[in-house]
Amino acid sequence: MSTGGDADAIRPGAVPGPRGAELPLPPATVPGGPHDGDITDGLEEAYWSVYDGAASKATVGQVLARLPRIVRRIGDLAWSADRAATVAVVVLQLASAAMMAFGLMASVAVLRELFAEGPTPDRVRAAIPQLLVMVGFLSARALLEAGVAVAQARVTPKIRTALECEFLTLTAHVRLEVVDDADWHDEAYRANDRGLFYARQIVGQVVSLAAALLGLVGTAGVLGILHPALLPLLLLSVLPVGAAAVRTARARFHSFKRWNTLQRRVRVFSWLLLERDAAAELRSDTAQGALLEEHHRLTTRIAEEDTRLGVSSAGLTLAGRAVGGIGTGVTYTALGAMLIAGWLPLAAGAGAVLAIQAAQSTLTRLVDVSHMVYEHAMWVDDLLAFQERCRTLQPRRSGLPAPETVKTITLNDVSFSYPGKDTPALNGISMTLHAGQTVAFVGVNGSGKSTCARLLAGLYEPRDGGTVRWDGVDVLDMDAESLQARVGCVLQDPVRFPFSALANLTVSRGTLTEADPQRALDAARASGAEQVIAGLPGRWEALLSKRFRGGQELSAGQWAKVAVARGLYKNAPVLLLDEPTASMDPRAEHAVYEAVLRDSPRPDQITVLISHRLASVVACDRIFVFDGGRVTESGTHQELMDLDGDYASMFTLQAAGYRAEAEETA
Repeated sequence: MSTGGDADAIRPGAVPGPRGAELPLPPATVPGGPHDGDITDGLEEAYWSVYDGAASKATVGQVLARLPRIVRRIGDLAWSADRAATVAVVVLQLASAAMMAFGLMASVAVLRELFAEGPTPDRVRAAIPQLLVMVGFLSARALLEAGVAVAQARVTPKIRTALECEFLTLTAHVRLEVVDDADWHDEAYRANDRGLFYARQIVGQVVSLAAALLGLVGTAGVLGILHPALLPLLLLSVLPVGAAAVRTARARFHSFKRWNTLQRRVRVFSWLLLERDAAAELRSDTAQGALLEEHHRLTTRIAEEDTRLGVSSAGLTLAGRAVGGIGTGVTYTALGAMLIAGWLPLAAGAGAVLAIQAAQSTLTRLVDVSHMVYEHAMWVDDLLAFQERCRTLQPRRSGLPAPETVKTITLNDVSFSYPGKDTPALNGISMTLHAGQTVAFVGVNGSGKSTCARLLAGLYEPRDGGTVRWDGVDVLDMDAESLQARVGCVLQDPVRFPFSALANLTVSRGTLTEADPQRALDAARASGAEQVIAGLPGRWEALLSKRFRGGQELSAGQWAKVAVARGLYKNAPVLLLDEPTASMDPRAEHAVYEAVLRDSPRPDQITVLISHRLASVVACDRIFVFDGGRVTESGTHQELMDLDGDYASMFTLQAAGYRAEAEETA
């Protein structure tokens, strides 16, 4: 709202003079975004990318040191979700690893039968039992892995469901002042976008990690049985492969982080080109070409960056394979020397080759999965830590239930500050409201009106000083949610629930499926929503969202009427109207105020109206004027006009504007 001082400072048609330092002429050309150097330098780190790329920075020691705790944490989640399935995963995975080792030993036995005296027909026939044993082990392993997959399919969705339900339950009930904290909001969206997503994936990743580790241990055990000297050869063969896998994994995770960051800038332009709210202005400014040009420039830069990263990754992979090839060559040379020297039978040598090849493949898989588990576990830990924090931010669920009716609400020297704000939103507010009264809160933006109303409604608590009492009982001694259930709130920007028209009313009483028909009709009539709903296909059952086939779209004014009906349907002892008619036309606004404030006032209800349109508060029983977090004036409309203070100044200013408009149209 403009104050009288502002109106006097700027004459119609006058150009405001400079304030403070004089602004120089802008440059003739200006970049639409980052141009030089790394595109990502121009972007802040998004809340959802905090842990992206963490695996690219971690050393092998850090990864290995953290894996046991991660596995234990995921095991605890799985155990709490489904104990039987968790036991099945562990047992079947161990058995599968054993089948792999036994199968490798059976392969050696087959080779021994075939090559002991040359692969004659008799030796082939003699090898058939061993061959069948090997096939049996391999088949058993396949069945066991299928069992692991089935057990994993049982436990993974349960973990996700349990975490998601707990996450939403906790976040939906945290105190309102917490939700107003931007940092908490970032943490909530990060936990939802990343934590829940990776919580679903990480169980399978941990299972794959265990499978790779057990497979590597089993292979090493087989080589130790064949000949102890083969173990150093295994290390010589697999360590270069492992080192290359570590470098490749780090490069891949780093690439993923950069790709995510680069795409953010492009998505800004994609959003502007597709967003419905921007469509009209975009076309009226004929700005499509400018946005498309910038989009093309950025996507070209990203393509070049992708190519550079791809070429770099290919070179790294080639170098790793070259080093690994040298190690494998040395290993096979040493293996050949052992065969020539007679230290190792030919069949055992062939089995050692199979084992070393299997170990190389398993180690590469182990490295990849280890890095994924390391990074994704950070997101899961973040989710669990956020949930733990939310448990400390819940409203009181103990204490007295709020009364069904209230005669007086008293605020005594109440102060309130928002998180992270140095200036209090309320500073020493005192007032008493009585049942049957209609009171108004007026004042400039940021004066404390809405904050005070939310304290009355139990949405905020007077933790910075003072008391709020319902019929003499401190609200801090009441169950918080039962208190909130006694207040009907109608806000300036109401939630547009994508439900049926009827459910948009009944949701105020905590249900989407049960209704009091007469109460719903009365609320719709009093709010002006009756005509809105009557004009919808399906009427009460019409879905109010274009997301659904056949769904209806309402205007802002129609939604406002539905929101007022929702507040009235709640039938609470306190009704809070915070700029409820801001988006209505004058006739609809007048009808709402006549119906809600004048035609049928309830003797058992306290009605609080917040409005910038002072004509709507004239008939209120009491008006409180807010300024800087304090109540500076209070009284009836006539009392405040006689006082000739801030209220009289604001009312006169608005009335003068209406008179000027009337004279111009006369």
